[in-house]
Amino acid sequence: MSIKSRTPAPTRRSPRGIGTPELVILLLAAVLAAATALLGAGEGADRAVPSERTASPAHIRLIERRVEALRGLRFRRPVPVAIVSPARARREGLADFDRRQPPARQRANEELLELLGLLPAGTDLRAVEASVFEEQVAGYYDPHRKRLALVRGAGVDDVTLAHELTHALEDQHADLERLGSGGGDDASTAQQALVEGSATVVMERYAMRWPSDAPLGDALAGLTQVTGARPLPQYVARSLVFPYLQGEAFVQALVRADDDGWKLVDLAERTRPPISTAEILQPLRWLRAEQPAPVSLVASERVLRTAGGWRRLAGSTLGAEDVAALLSPSSGPLAARRLTAGWRGGRYALWRRGALTDAGCRAPCRSRDAAVLAVRASTSRSAQRLGRALRRWSARLPAGSATAVAVDGAAVRVALAPRRALAARLTR
Repeated sequence: MSIKSRTPAPTRRSPRGIGTPELVILLLAAVLAAATALLGAGEGADRAVPSERTASPAHIRLIERRVEALRGLRFRRPVPVAIVSPARARREGLADFDRRQPPARQRANEELLELLGLLPAGTDLRAVEASVFEEQVAGYYDPHRKRLALVRGAGVDDVTLAHELTHALEDQHADLERLGSGGGDDASTAQQALVEGSATVVMERYAMRWPSDAPLGDALAGLTQVTGARPLPQYVARSLVFPYLQGEAFVQALVRADDDGWKLVDLAERTRPPISTAEILQPLRWLRAEQPAPVSLVASERVLRTAGGWRRLAGSTLGAEDVAALLSPSSGPLAARRLTAGWRGGRYALWRRGALTDAGCRAPCRSRDAAVLAVRASTSRSAQRLGRALRRWSARLPAGSATAVAVDGAAVRVALAPRRALAARLTR
């Protein structure tokens, strides 16, 4: 259920929504903690290091040697560097988006997220991706093409370049494109957090040892202007910043557990990547190799099959971060984290009666949509707390969908359907 972004994710106008003081503080923290190559774009970019100098072989090699020392790995081959136009960066970003989200899947995701109140009605995720690449990208490492791209006319400082070259270095040892390619939405988000977290830790250490000539204040000025002019939906912004902030904390925990070494991070990237955002939020779960509990939606599928006319449009894992994002507007970010700390497993699915695209029923088409969210909690007590929070969340949804929330022991189910009777049946 998460929104996926290519490397690097657009941190500059990211966390859980623009508009409240708490979220603005998180945005600034994200920029300071995870200043990726995007930070060279926007206002003030002309004071950053020019791409021409940044791309020189001698300068790239200097940053590579420093990154090698900080990360404890050696480059196996030179990293190709390409200077690309802003238009090409946009095309490549959209091509990557289209590979990850074919049109049918994109429309189904938009429908589900709008139905759950996580996206405003009529949101076009591809247009959101395009706007990010039009306004913010100065450079990025592309694991598909195995090269570093720097946008002509933009700028990127050495600290941010160290972040991107960390991606290149790890890609030569672990194949970053493999990470996040399977296992469900939650696993993909967790693995993106591992990758971005590792590069952010290296970047922070680089900044402490070799401070950049280009101040992060330039990026903060650009952030204010971009977010004020064209704010991202809160859920999209939260999804984009999660891999940096939470991923950095996860990787720091693994490094500490290895006495300031990188062996556990290497193990995670090469052979045992995290498969749930719960592991990212609680690193001890990864250290203990705790597996998510299986959750089935077979009973709900049977109800809709019996009713006739319904077809499944989307479905996958429902992670701890997904549930926290759902609850954050109604319960608050910190309370949402506490409520989901007992997450043990989850799944979601969306069904539609009739065609997905219907001019007579604008998205989200609540009169023809049915969705089920199922979570397994650690205890019946934590399930009860989660159930109460989900009832508060469902009460805030726009009119048009009937909702039902049921708690059975440690299992929690939420259903949205056109009629209350059907919603109730879907939670049994």
